Amino acid sequence: MKKINWTVMLLACVMLLGLLSACSNSSGNGNANNQNENGNKATNAQEGTKKEDVTITLATAAGDSWLRPIDKEIIADFTKETGIKVDIQTYPADQYAGVLKTKLAAADAPDVSLVWPEANSAQFLPDENFLDLSGEAWVQDMTEAAKRNGTYNGKLIGWNPSGGDSGWGVMYNKEIFEKLGLSAPTTFEQFMEVSAQIKASGVTPIFEPLKDTWHSGIWLALSGPLADKNQSGFFEGLNNNTAKFADSPVLETFLEQYKQMYDKGYFGDNALSNTFTQGLDSLESGKYAMFMIPATFDVQSEASGSTFDFSKYGAFPSPFGDNRMLAVYDGTIIRTIYKNSKHIDAAKQYLAYISRPEVLEKYYASVNLNPAFQAFEPVQADIEKSLISNSDGTNNTVMEAGIKFWDGNSIGNYIIELLLGQKSAKQVLEAIDKDRIKLFEAQEN
Repeated sequence: MKKINWTVMLLACVMLLGLLSACSNSSGNGNANNQNENGNKATNAQEGTKKEDVTITLATAAGDSWLRPIDKEIIADFTKETGIKVDIQTYPADQYAGVLKTKLAAADAPDVSLVWPEANSAQFLPDENFLDLSGEAWVQDMTEAAKRNGTYNGKLIGWNPSGGDSGWGVMYNKEIFEKLGLSAPTTFEQFMEVSAQIKASGVTPIFEPLKDTWHSGIWLALSGPLADKNQSGFFEGLNNNTAKFADSPVLETFLEQYKQMYDKGYFGDNALSNTFTQGLDSLESGKYAMFMIPATFDVQSEASGSTFDFSKYGAFPSPFGDNRMLAVYDGTIIRTIYKNSKHIDAAKQYLAYISRPEVLEKYYASVNLNPAFQAFEPVQADIEKSLISNSDGTNNTVMEAGIKFWDGNSIGNYIIELLLGQKSAKQVLEAIDKDRIKLFEAQEN
C-alpha cells in the first residue's frame, strides 16, 4: 500500500477551507452591499431624494418673462436633491417658435419646452408632440384659470406659474396728465387728443419698442375681444379655419389708427430702435408719458428689485377702435413634456418638484405673480386695479392665447411693413391669413 503524505493532505484541506471561506465572505459581502444599496434606494425614494444620473433639456426663449432668475435657482436646488441635471437651451425670442417647430418635426425636441398656452399652442401640434399631464398629482392643486391656461383639446399639456390677470394696458404718468388737465381716454379720438397735447408740451406721448416686434403684435391681440364681440363667433371661426383676420373691420381699424399714431410722431423718433427693457427708464426720465405693459408689470418689477415708482402711474385699456374691454390671460407661458422624450420620468419629477408648496412659496416671493395654485392668495396690485377701473367691466381671452397659430413676432414684422408704407392694413391681415392657412394645412397632413 502506498504511504499517504499527511502533510500534503493537510495543506490541501487548509487551502480548500480558505477558498470556501473566501467564497462565503464574497457572497455575504455582496448581499450586504445589495441590501444596503436597496435599503438606501428605498429610503431615498421615500424621502423624495433619489439620485439619478440623468440630464433633461429645457428649451426657452430669451427674456426674464420666460425663465426667470428664480427658476434657474430652483432648477439648481432640484438638481442638488435629485441628481437630475437640467440643460437650459435659450433661443432669441423672435426665432424661438421656428427653432422649436423644426426640432419637433425632426423628432429631436427638448424634454421640456416652454410654449404659448391654450389655443396658441396649436402651432406646435400638441396632440402629436406633448404629453397629457392631466393625471399628475399637482394638477388638482391649481386654480381653474391655470388649468384652462394649460389645456389644449381637452387635455392638460402644460404647467404654468400664473393664475390669470387682466392682460395688457396703457400705463400713463398721472402727474403729466394732471398738469395738462387730461384724463384716461375712453375713445380713439380722445387718445389722439391726449397724445397731441402731450406732444405739444415737449413730451413724447408713447414709448413704443418696435425693435421688439412682438410688442406691436400684442396691440393687435388686444383688439381681439372687441372683434369677437362685434362679430359673434369670430374666434371660433378663426380656430376652425372658417374665418379670416381680413374679415374683421375692428382689426383693420386698429391697424389704420395705429399707423396714424406713428405717422403723427406720437411714438417718438426712436420707436424702431427702442426695446421693451428700456421702457421704465424712458418713462422715469420724463421724456415719455405712456407705455403699453402687462397688468402685473408693477409686482413683477418690484419683485425683481426695480425701484421704479409705479404709484405715479395709472392704466387704461387699449382704446383703438373705441375699445374699453379687457383682453385677459388665464395664465402665462406653459411648460410641456415631449411625448417621445427618453426621460419622461425625470421631466415629470421636475414639474412635480416645482409644484411643491415650499418651492412655490420661494418662487412667488421672488416674482409675486398671481399664483396658479389654490393654496396661495391671489395678487392684484395698483396697476391692474387701475386698468380694471378704467375698463367697461367686460373681458374676453386675449387673441394671443385664444387663437390658433398666433405668431406675435411675424405679425409684428407685418405691422412694421405697414408703418413703413410697404403694406396696407388689409394686406397685413391677408398676410397673417396666408401664414395661418399653411399651418392649418400642415396640421391636416
